[in-house]
Amino acid sequence: MNNLLRFGLLVLVLFATIIVSCNKDNDVEPEPPMVEVPDPDTTTNVVDTMTNTGTVTDTMTMDTTVTSVTEDVNIENLLANQVNELVIPTYETYQEKMGGLLSATETFVGALNNDNLTAVKTAYSEAYLAYQAAGVHNYYATANLDLVNTTNLYPINVEILEELIANESYIFNTISHQRANGFPALDYFLYGLEDPVATFTNDAKAATFLLELVKSMDAKANALVDRWTGNLRANFIGNGGVALGSSVSVQLNETLIYYEQNIRGNKVGIPIGRLGPNDTPFDADGTKIESYYRSLQEGNDSYSLLLLRASIQEMEEIYLGTTSAGEDGIGYEDLLISIEQASIDADIKAQYQAIYDAIDNRGSIVGDDTLYLAIQELVTLYKSDLFPALNVQDADGANDGD
Repeated sequence: MNNLLRFGLLVLVLFATIIVSCNKDNDVEPEPPMVEVPDPDTTTNVVDTMTNTGTVTDTMTMDTTVTSVTEDVNIENLLANQVNELVIPTYETYQEKMGGLLSATETFVGALNNDNLTAVKTAYSEAYLAYQAAGVHNYYATANLDLVNTTNLYPINVEILEELIANESYIFNTISHQRANGFPALDYFLYGLEDPVATFTNDAKAATFLLELVKSMDAKANALVDRWTGNLRANFIGNGGVALGSSVSVQLNETLIYYEQNIRGNKVGIPIGRLGPNDTPFDADGTKIESYYRSLQEGNDSYSLLLLRASIQEMEEIYLGTTSAGEDGIGYEDLLISIEQASIDADIKAQYQAIYDAIDNRGSIVGDDTLYLAIQELVTLYKSDLFPALNVQDADGANDGD
């Protein structure tokens, strides 16, 4: 009897424990839904990336942080517009123009005459203009393929160029070729030589170098289209948020760094004697402008100013989200408006117009610092207003925008 009583009591205790446990489970908050983690095999396998410190890596870190910006605006749609309507069409246009330049160069080298030389100059002009937009997107695949350093470092070193021609050196991706490469080398060949037809007729090595150079540039244009239309496209769109490493952060930071170094600095600052807003001015040097030999031959800087304007326009189109058809797409202006920062948007748009006005009022790159200061003011607006409003960290860290 005692054993039966003990057994009954034990059953009652167990039953009570189960009831209490079930009641507690009903009071527990449900677990948050799991965040889907991208499959590494599809997102980090062959992705081209560059960190905001300039270090080239092989992986893209996905940022799932939700900010006040992403609550109001779909970042994914913005990034889709950027890559599909700006980045990829820019490289497809560059690819097309480089293909035209290669075809014209092959014809010229095969039949050295003035008519074919004129055709090369026309194709060169179109390709160099298309490059201006391509160079602005100096991040991810573009940085990994080192487009800027192998395509548009100027002024060239003529002695190095002549040495490379004599040695039949055609490895254009090496540091030794940087000051005898890309469009600046073509500028010298087409406009710096007294008689290009006679020079290439009498120097077969020079003609071969010219053709191999253009082939190298064309191959890089093709590679850029392949990379950006490959896995990188989807990964760029999926790399959301605004934290360091996100596509928004990388695009804004790297395009601004390019703007400071290659537009403000190389295109305008160095020729007029300015390295930065806080630096001591130095002697101006008109030989260091972009497309120097063409300007020298034509007696004006009209083409150099056109190249400058094209690079500024690409910066503005990134900000506006302008589509490949020239229509208004989703851009960074939309992010500002969504968080009620229309005044910052208006200031940035006004400054772009001020830069265009400064270019239009100028007959040459070298001159007073009006154009330089207009270009610099946009840096100030980006670093002091745009970046903080969007909660994007200034990865450059240089105190030259305040």
